[in-house]
Amino acid sequence: MRSSHQWPLALGLVLFGVAAGCRSLPSPPPLVAGGLVSSPTLLPEQEVAAQAYAFYSMGIHHELLEEYPQAYEAYRQAAERDPGNERLILRMASTLVLQRKTEEALRAVETFIEQNPSSQSALLWLATFYGTTGDSERVVQLFEQMTHVFPKNPIGWLQLAAAVGASSSGNDSSIDILERGLSKARPATALREELVRIHLARMRDALTPDTRQQAQQRAIELLRQVTEEEPGDTETLYVLGDLLVKAKELDEAILIYQKIERLQPAEVKVKQRLASTYLEMEKPEKAITVLSDLAEKNPEAGTIHYYLGEIYLQSGNYEKAEEHFRIATEKIADDPDPWLKLAAVQAETDDQQAVATLKEALEILPGNAKLLEVLALVRLSQKQYTRAAKLMQEVYETVTADDPKAIPSNLFFYNYALVCTHRRQTQEAAGWLQRAIAQESALLELYVQRAMTGTITFRTAATRVLGALAELPTSEGAAVHAHLGTLYLAQERAPKAIRAFETAIEIAESHPLQASVLTPRFHFWYSIALDQSGQTEAAVEQLEICVRLDPTYADALNYLAYLWANQGVRLDEAAAHVLSALELDPGNAAYMDTRGWVLYQQGRFAQALKLLLEADELRPGDPEILEHIEKVRQALTP
Repeated sequence: MRSSHQWPLALGLVLFGVAAGCRSLPSPPPLVAGGLVSSPTLLPEQEVAAQAYAFYSMGIHHELLEEYPQAYEAYRQAAERDPGNERLILRMASTLVLQRKTEEALRAVETFIEQNPSSQSALLWLATFYGTTGDSERVVQLFEQMTHVFPKNPIGWLQLAAAVGASSSGNDSSIDILERGLSKARPATALREELVRIHLARMRDALTPDTRQQAQQRAIELLRQVTEEEPGDTETLYVLGDLLVKAKELDEAILIYQKIERLQPAEVKVKQRLASTYLEMEKPEKAITVLSDLAEKNPEAGTIHYYLGEIYLQSGNYEKAEEHFRIATEKIADDPDPWLKLAAVQAETDDQQAVATLKEALEILPGNAKLLEVLALVRLSQKQYTRAAKLMQEVYETVTADDPKAIPSNLFFYNYALVCTHRRQTQEAAGWLQRAIAQESALLELYVQRAMTGTITFRTAATRVLGALAELPTSEGAAVHAHLGTLYLAQERAPKAIRAFETAIEIAESHPLQASVLTPRFHFWYSIALDQSGQTEAAVEQLEICVRLDPTYADALNYLAYLWANQGVRLDEAAAHVLSALELDPGNAAYMDTRGWVLYQQGRFAQALKLLLEADELRPGDPEILEHIEKVRQALTP
């Protein structure tokens, strides 16, 4: 039965009825001089109105005393005398709800609507009632009736859109209703605002760029109309300006922010929006003008100087950037960010000055993890690895003191692994690197790149670290062995590289989630290790896999062509491969050398010599190219 679900929301229905009852009722009998009610005989209709008013007053009296049965009876008597008065019916229905007689209340209002289909308050009351019972179909019918009877009232359209949206998946139906209401409701501002809300939600949840762009464009169109209807609504102007920036309609965004600025000349937020938009437009000088003016009017606002420092930094004016970051540290000394920016600028030219700044900051903010970590990185750049390690440990202990699972920063574990690698602390470095790649797997490749471009000493230490990491449990085992093979190969330790590559393949084959490691690049480096170990046929096999996976892998095309040329086999295929490589990189001397060597093996000595001489011009003194030139010249000598 419905009544079992209606009591929890009875208060809402009562308040709705009370609100309706607060409007005008039949006027009391007129007063005569002295405040006494005139006594002449009333006309019949006046008599009925007076009685209705009297019963209504009695109902109010009983309702205030929480005597709901008596209140209901008084309202019923009043309604009998004024049956078309929707306020009386709603008062009566509300007192029935308070008595938990919701079925009776429902019948009273339903009957009234049948007799008075254009009663807006009764329709709203009934729709609210059915909403509490979950009868969404009836709710939709009532609000459709309201939009038909009162098409200019935006409330009906809003309620209908909400009811349809609640009873269906997606917002398309709600959008259709609101769009239809725009041409009828007056004013239609509330409908436009609701449409904006829906389109902003669609932007957030969009699965494709096209869907997101369409929602964004419609939201902008609607907001333009809302700002015309409510020109002083700064909140709406902010939303429109921000959307225009996202849509790259920067000129209009500037106009919107300038409008807000005229409305709120002292508002810092709009100045920041103007400055950031000017930067987006690649007009840093205008952004600087806006913020400089703001800084002059707000001399104690350190954040403004911070933003100015950022803009000057992006513009490459390090001197002005340092000046404003320094002012920011004076105004907001308890914020580590200006100190960090100041130190970063100083570190470009004077790392000792950066250290002094960070120490000064730590006197104000002792134990601040951000400052300590950046100081550790400066020490790392200064090759003061012991100091860096001590600072990193202090950061870790500070951050994990209250929460052992806390992470100081996104790159903390990676940087700590670098420090330990420099200190030859292999197991410690492996442990921190293990935690780094568990947080972000791409950091493993970053570590290897650092090793490949670093000193021979660091590369050797990093190789040991990856060897230790390979013994630890990790979901990146195949990648670890693949990178270990690359490092061994860089140290000309081909047999060890081959074993590492083979292990990577074994792990990838037994763990499908790690199979992505077997990239064209993997097969290319594996082939080089095999070739350096004299396993040419196996090397060719890996190169063929590589070019099958990526036909545009120019180095692999060239290497495969070179191996075939050296063997004097498959020369037509070799020629085709190296020509493809040259199309991808026409000025590559190594590719030209291979092409010349293939021509030599094909007996086309004059063409070969021409290409080899061009390769020598691009890479003069290369011993392999010079050897090939010598052999071709011997072949040309009678």
